[in-house]
Amino acid sequence: MSWLERVRGWIWKVEESSNKLEYAALDEVHKAEEAIDDRTGGRLSDALERIDEESEELLERLHLDDDVEVDEGSTDAARRQD
Repeated sequence: MSWLERVRGWIWKVEESSNKLEYAALDEVHKAEEAIDDRTGGRLSDALERIDEESEELLERLHLDDDVEVDEGSTDAARRQD
């Protein structure tokens, strides 16, 4: 096994662990939303829904919701740093 294959394997393991952590965090957030909704009798459901939507929009703006790789020298990378 070459060093490049080892590095690719490590990257794959890190990405897999990151995905598991992300899904676990999302599950806990949804559980917290349900608990808050239950305890407040639904009074905060609109606010919780708005927070959920805004967090998804933030992920989209930061491009954290997709796996697209960006070349460091491209104009898109320069725009994202602004």
